[in-house]
Amino acid sequence: MNIERILNFRTIIILIFAALLSYGIYWLVISNIFKNNLLLQLAENKSISYKTIDSSGFPTQIQTNINEFEIINSKSDDILLESKAIQLSIHPFDLSKVALKSNLISILVNKDNLVFDIDMNSVLSVIFVDQNNLHNLNSAINNIKISGNDIFLANLDQVHIKINENSPQLFDINTKVNSAQLETINSQNVSIEMKGTLKLDNKVLNGNLNILIKDLKTNEDIFNLPFNIKDNQVIFLFMNIFDLNKILFFL
Repeated sequence: MNIERILNFRTIIILIFAALLSYGIYWLVISNIFKNNLLLQLAENKSISYKTIDSSGFPTQIQTNINEFEIINSKSDDILLESKAIQLSIHPFDLSKVALKSNLISILVNKDNLVFDIDMNSVLSVIFVDQNNLHNLNSAINNIKISGNDIFLANLDQVHIKINENSPQLFDINTKVNSAQLETINSQNVSIEMKGTLKLDNKVLNGNLNILIKDLKTNEDIFNLPFNIKDNQVIFLFMNIFDLNKILFFL
């Protein structure tokens, strides 16, 4: 009887060890596939540079860390986007959902001798993909600071961005800022909502968006601004106010 118990116990231990070993091998294989696919996609884009890439997260997730990440404007060699570290994570048994996390992502945009500096703090995004195509994106950003030529323009708190594909290449955009301070508006605290639909076809955006700004104290509308995007050009009141090619060239 004791021998049977010992044998049963050994069998259980062997089965547990075999299961752990099998899972460890599976995690290594999927981790290498995910990392190699990422390396291949980064190598195809000459505007992207980074220092190192490493993997971690065993056993609950597969996490790939991109260190010293930069997107460079190939025409001017200016840095468009940079981050000291970006983490990309997937669940070992669900490869369709990618989580992106970064403590700080900085965006620099040059327009007519003006340098806009956008710092996004505590970024967490969940991206749903299928065959490397974006289907849905949910993003939460704790704080965004915007300045122009080192002059304060805006401070945005608790930013939520949702992008949902409702048909091939056609996306619904829903963005909300719970609290914001804008230099151009006397009200100290406002909320901002941006909604609309955009079509992305061969790196070209077209669509309509609407921005609604409300006073948080009175709940009254301050601005309700519709604008269009046509062939990557942002148009407001028949005026071209921004060229999106400046930030979409790397796609």
